[in-house]
Amino acid sequence: MADLTDSDILALAKASGITIPARLLPEVGYSLNGLLEALSNIDVPGIDEVEPLPIVLPPTSGSGSR
Repeated sequence: MADLTDSDILALAKASGITIPARLLPEVGYSLNGLLEALSNIDVPGIDEVEPLPIVLPPTSGSGSR
């Protein structure tokens, strides 16, 4: 996987509602690209054959539903 560029990181941050100061962008990029590289090296045999479970959240109190 190719490293994320500064513009990629800024676009992802903006979509997430996060502001990254320009002075921290190189450090964030280094850390994020390192994390993505480490995650890409994880290989669990058979993981592609497992169906994900749906996320079911409990009802919140005061939402009007009973």
